[in-house]
Amino acid sequence: MQIGVYGYTDKRPVIYALMKILQATGDVALFSNNRHYKRLLEPGETQGHMANIMIAISDATPDEIFEEVSYAPDDFEHVIFDIQDTIPDNLSQIIYVKTYNPNEEEKAFLELLGDYQVVKLTYDGKREKNAINVIPNSLIWKTIENIEFYGVLHAIPSKDLNRGLAAMLAPPLQIKSKTALTLLNRKWSK
Repeated sequence: MQIGVYGYTDKRPVIYALMKILQATGDVALFSNNRHYKRLLEPGETQGHMANIMIAISDATPDEIFEEVSYAPDDFEHVIFDIQDTIPDNLSQIIYVKTYNPNEEEKAFLELLGDYQVVKLTYDGKREKNAINVIPNSLIWKTIENIEFYGVLHAIPSKDLNRGLAAMLAPPLQIKSKTALTLLNRKWSK
Protein backbone atom coordinates (compact mmCIF):
# COMPACT_ATOMS: atom_id res chain seq x y z
CA MET A 1 0.00 0.00 0.00
CA GLN A 2 1.29 3.46 -0.88
CA ILE A 3 0.02 6.32 1.26
CA GLY A 4 0.50 10.01 0.61
CA VAL A 5 0.22 12.40 3.56
CA TYR A 6 -0.24 16.02 2.57
CA GLY A 7 -0.66 19.30 4.42
CA TYR A 8 1.06 22.54 5.35
CA THR A 9 1.43 21.61 8.99
CA ASP A 10 3.40 19.27 11.23
CA LYS A 11 2.16 15.83 10.17
CA ARG A 12 4.27 13.77 12.58
CA PRO A 13 1.37 12.58 14.80
CA VAL A 14 -0.31 11.07 11.75
CA ILE A 15 2.91 9.75 10.17
CA TYR A 16 4.08 8.09 13.40
CA ALA A 17 0.69 6.45 13.90
CA LEU A 18 0.81 5.20 10.30
CA MET A 19 4.34 3.87 10.83
CA LYS A 20 3.19 2.06 13.96
CA ILE A 21 0.28 0.20 12.36
CA LEU A 22 1.97 -0.50 9.03
CA GLN A 23 5.22 -1.85 10.49
CA ALA A 24 3.20 -4.57 12.20
CA THR A 25 1.89 -5.74 8.82
CA GLY A 26 5.08 -5.62 6.70
CA ASP A 27 8.19 -3.67 5.73
CA VAL A 28 7.64 0.08 5.52
CA ALA A 29 9.43 2.99 3.85
CA LEU A 30 8.97 6.63 4.85
CA PHE A 31 10.09 9.26 2.34
CA SER A 32 10.07 12.90 3.37
CA ASN A 33 11.93 16.16 3.05
CA ASN A 34 11.03 17.01 6.67
CA ARG A 35 14.28 17.16 8.64
CA HIS A 36 12.47 16.27 11.90
CA TYR A 37 12.58 12.61 10.89
CA LYS A 38 16.41 12.69 11.02
CA ARG A 39 15.98 12.42 14.78
CA LEU A 40 14.91 8.80 14.23
CA LEU A 41 18.21 8.00 12.51
CA GLU A 42 21.84 7.80 13.58
CA PRO A 43 23.42 11.26 14.01
CA GLY A 44 24.30 12.84 10.67
CA GLU A 45 22.44 10.22 8.61
CA THR A 46 19.69 10.97 6.10
CA GLN A 47 18.80 7.31 5.50
CA GLY A 48 18.48 4.43 7.86
CA HIS A 49 16.24 1.91 9.55
CA MET A 50 14.09 1.88 12.63
CA ALA A 51 13.23 -1.82 13.01
CA ASN A 52 11.56 -2.78 9.70
CA ILE A 53 10.95 0.86 8.69
CA MET A 54 13.35 2.41 6.18
CA ILE A 55 13.46 6.18 6.57
CA ALA A 56 14.91 8.48 3.91
CA ILE A 57 15.08 12.26 4.24
CA SER A 58 15.54 13.77 0.79
CA ASP A 59 14.41 16.53 -1.52
CA ALA A 60 14.14 13.99 -4.36
CA THR A 61 10.82 13.68 -6.13
CA PRO A 62 8.72 10.54 -5.57
CA ASP A 63 9.91 9.30 -8.98
CA GLU A 64 13.60 9.80 -8.07
CA ILE A 65 13.56 8.61 -4.46
CA PHE A 66 13.74 4.86 -5.09
CA GLU A 67 16.80 5.28 -7.29
CA GLU A 68 18.41 7.49 -4.64
CA VAL A 69 17.87 4.94 -1.85
CA SER A 70 18.72 1.91 -4.05
CA TYR A 71 15.43 0.14 -3.39
CA ALA A 72 12.44 -0.69 -5.57
CA PRO A 73 8.82 0.06 -4.60
CA ASP A 74 8.03 -3.64 -4.26
CA ASP A 75 10.82 -4.07 -1.68
CA PHE A 76 8.25 -2.73 0.80
CA GLU A 77 4.73 -3.78 1.66
CA HIS A 78 3.93 -0.16 2.54
CA VAL A 79 5.35 3.21 1.49
CA ILE A 80 4.49 6.50 3.19
CA PHE A 81 5.17 9.68 1.23
CA ASP A 82 5.20 12.91 3.22
CA ILE A 83 3.96 15.02 0.29
CA GLN A 84 4.60 18.71 -0.06
CA ASP A 85 4.26 19.63 -3.72
CA THR A 86 4.72 16.52 -5.89
CA ILE A 87 2.14 13.74 -6.12
CA PRO A 88 3.49 10.18 -6.42
CA ASP A 89 1.83 7.81 -8.86
CA ASN A 90 -0.21 4.81 -7.70
CA LEU A 91 -1.23 6.04 -4.24
CA SER A 92 -3.66 3.70 -2.47
CA GLN A 93 -4.63 6.29 0.17
CA ILE A 94 -4.23 10.03 0.48
CA ILE A 95 -4.50 11.74 3.84
CA TYR A 96 -4.78 15.51 4.09
CA VAL A 97 -3.64 16.80 7.48
CA LYS A 98 -5.44 20.09 7.96
CA THR A 99 -5.33 22.80 10.61
CA TYR A 100 -7.06 25.93 9.33
CA ASN A 101 -8.92 26.58 6.08
CA PRO A 102 -6.58 26.07 3.10
CA ASN A 103 -5.28 29.01 1.08
CA GLU A 104 -5.71 29.19 -2.71
CA GLU A 105 -2.46 27.33 -3.45
CA GLU A 106 -3.41 24.52 -1.09
CA LYS A 107 -6.95 24.32 -2.56
CA ALA A 108 -5.49 23.98 -6.06
CA PHE A 109 -3.18 21.16 -4.92
CA LEU A 110 -6.05 19.39 -3.15
CA GLU A 111 -8.02 19.40 -6.41
CA LEU A 112 -5.10 17.57 -8.05
CA LEU A 113 -5.05 14.98 -5.27
CA GLY A 114 -8.57 13.82 -5.99
CA ASP A 115 -10.11 11.57 -3.33
CA TYR A 116 -8.56 11.99 0.13
CA GLN A 117 -9.31 11.51 3.82
CA VAL A 118 -9.02 14.49 6.18
CA VAL A 119 -7.32 14.49 9.56
CA LYS A 120 -8.15 17.83 11.19
CA LEU A 121 -5.82 19.07 13.91
CA THR A 122 -8.33 21.24 15.74
CA TYR A 123 -6.13 24.12 16.89
CA ASP A 124 -9.09 26.39 16.19
CA GLY A 125 -11.47 24.20 18.24
CA LYS A 126 -13.70 23.62 15.19
CA ARG A 127 -14.52 20.02 14.35
CA GLU A 128 -14.98 19.13 10.70
CA LYS A 129 -17.68 16.78 9.45
CA ASN A 130 -16.40 13.52 7.85
CA ALA A 131 -12.89 14.12 9.18
CA ILE A 132 -10.79 12.50 11.86
CA ASN A 133 -10.76 15.37 14.37
CA VAL A 134 -7.73 15.41 16.64
CA ILE A 135 -7.09 17.78 19.52
CA PRO A 136 -3.33 18.45 19.25
CA ASN A 137 -2.66 18.61 22.98
CA SER A 138 0.65 18.73 24.81
CA LEU A 139 0.54 14.98 25.53
CA ILE A 140 0.63 14.24 21.80
CA TRP A 141 3.64 16.53 21.30
CA LYS A 142 5.37 15.06 24.35
CA THR A 143 4.88 11.59 22.83
CA ILE A 144 6.35 12.82 19.51
CA GLU A 145 9.42 14.09 21.40
CA ASN A 146 9.74 10.73 23.22
CA ILE A 147 9.47 8.80 19.95
CA GLU A 148 12.26 10.85 18.43
CA PHE A 149 14.48 10.85 21.51
CA TYR A 150 14.20 7.16 22.38
CA GLY A 151 13.60 5.75 18.89
CA VAL A 152 10.53 3.84 20.06
CA LEU A 153 7.15 4.11 18.33
CA HIS A 154 4.91 4.80 21.28
CA ALA A 155 1.17 4.90 20.71
CA ILE A 156 -0.07 8.39 19.84
CA PRO A 157 -2.33 9.35 22.77
CA SER A 158 -5.39 10.30 20.74
CA LYS A 159 -8.43 8.02 20.75
CA ASP A 160 -9.93 9.93 17.83
CA LEU A 161 -6.80 9.62 15.67
CA ASN A 162 -6.31 5.95 16.46
CA ARG A 163 -9.96 5.01 15.91
CA GLY A 164 -10.10 6.97 12.66
CA LEU A 165 -6.90 5.47 11.25
CA ALA A 166 -7.93 1.97 12.37
CA ALA A 167 -11.25 2.31 10.53
CA MET A 168 -9.52 3.76 7.45
CA LEU A 169 -6.70 1.21 7.21
CA ALA A 170 -8.34 -2.01 8.39
CA PRO A 171 -10.06 -2.80 5.04
CA PRO A 172 -6.98 -2.35 2.80
CA LEU A 173 -4.81 -4.21 5.35
CA GLN A 174 -7.43 -6.99 5.41
CA ILE A 175 -7.70 -6.94 9.19
CA LYS A 176 -10.54 -6.08 11.54
CA SER A 177 -10.84 -2.51 12.87
CA LYS A 178 -10.44 -3.85 16.40
CA THR A 179 -7.15 -5.53 15.42
CA ALA A 180 -5.95 -2.33 13.73
CA LEU A 181 -6.79 -0.36 16.88
CA THR A 182 -4.90 -2.90 19.00
CA LEU A 183 -1.83 -2.49 16.74
CA LEU A 184 -1.99 1.30 17.11
CA ASN A 185 -2.21 1.11 20.90
CA ARG A 186 0.12 -1.76 21.72
CA LYS A 187 3.53 -1.41 23.27
CA TRP A 188 6.25 -1.39 20.65
CA SER A 189 9.65 -2.97 20.77
CA LYS A 190 12.42 -2.83 18.24
